Amino acid sequence: MQTIDTQSALPPELMKRIVWRLAPLMVLMYVANQLDRANVGYAALTMNAELGMSAAQYGLSASLFFLGYILCEVPSNLCMHRFGARRWMARILVTWGLLSSLTSFVPNAQWLYVARFTLGVFEAGLYPGMVYYLTLWMPARNRVWMMSLFTMSIPLTGMIGAPVSTWIMEHANVFGVTGWRAMILLEGLPAIVLGVVAWFYLPDGPHAWRGLSEKERQTIRTALAGEEQAASAAVQPGSARRALTNPKVWGLGLVYFGINSGIIGLLYFLPQVVKTFKGSAQYSLTQIGLITSAPFAVAVVSVIVWGRIVSHKRIHARDVAGPMLLSAVALASALYLPSPLATIAVLAIGTSACFCSISTFWQLPRNILTDRAAAAGIALITSIGVSSGFVMPYFIGWVRDTTGTFQLAFIGIAVAMAIGAALAIALDPERRREPAASMALK
Repeated sequence: MQTIDTQSALPPELMKRIVWRLAPLMVLMYVANQLDRANVGYAALTMNAELGMSAAQYGLSASLFFLGYILCEVPSNLCMHRFGARRWMARILVTWGLLSSLTSFVPNAQWLYVARFTLGVFEAGLYPGMVYYLTLWMPARNRVWMMSLFTMSIPLTGMIGAPVSTWIMEHANVFGVTGWRAMILLEGLPAIVLGVVAWFYLPDGPHAWRGLSEKERQTIRTALAGEEQAASAAVQPGSARRALTNPKVWGLGLVYFGINSGIIGLLYFLPQVVKTFKGSAQYSLTQIGLITSAPFAVAVVSVIVWGRIVSHKRIHARDVAGPMLLSAVALASALYLPSPLATIAVLAIGTSACFCSISTFWQLPRNILTDRAAAAGIALITSIGVSSGFVMPYFIGWVRDTTGTFQLAFIGIAVAMAIGAALAIALDPERRREPAASMALK
């Protein structure tokens, strides 16, 4: 896993045009994605009681989403490689938006299980598809900043989605259904609208954007060619099959497992954590949403600043492992603090560090994967990482039911992140080269 060559970059004016063409729609798509994926966490504040679900049963419903997602991740990304980003992204958005809205009509826990599993099937491929899509447009140095904008969508969803979702639950009246049902019904609609927009607006690649001249297309091809040559020299996974059996790809997947464990715990359980604060019985649903949004608001700013910092340097494994370890320490200690204010402050640090690790992490796969192998390999990395979404929600819910608190559950999340950070360092070739260079100097 070579480090990124930061000398390969697009001219600033060309990069600016590409960002303005792609970033607004991509950010909106991923905000809608995260909202429809995680709004069940806000719904759980009242849904669990209405459907007669325990914390472990709620965790199982969250886990089943990721089972469907994992099973269809690689096939979906290969379909995008074959049919193009415009058609496949539009299909993903429309089908998941429809099913997300229909989830509001589930009558019991069993039907919620079915709906969440199917939602994962329909949504599969969006995130790894967009990661792969960016590799068609720009080299790694430019992608660090672009991925920071893309990653910002996740905490941005928490910042906006928490107060909006809880407000809808308290105040919206749609067809006379209960608040959590109205919230899920309404929040599926933006994905459908964005699917239609993507069909008409999203180009399949630089070759399909009429706003580029042939000279600009050649500039992009030249910048990407050097990066592909370095990747080929590093590992040479010439096919999807070789990418899927590459140990380094699997190692990266396990690192992402650790990162995603933190994201899962925060997105799906932070509202319920806030509900357990001392004196929280006096909080309204909207107040719980506002408190929940605070760590995500800090993370939005942190991700943007971090993206600016790392876009001007070479990316090393420590740029992934460092934030992961900081997040692990924060999440493990936050729920043991004496006051809700201190807990939220430390959770804000942990949330920010967790999301900062993503933008640097996703620069590593392109160093060893190109073309069809990149589509398959990135999907496999995502599938392994997202499998934490199958394991962690049920684990967290079970620990909550067993112990009555989320403290040990968050320690479990921290352990997964610490292991991922250690693995990232172990995979870094710079770690092995530096001692050798020191010996040579002696």
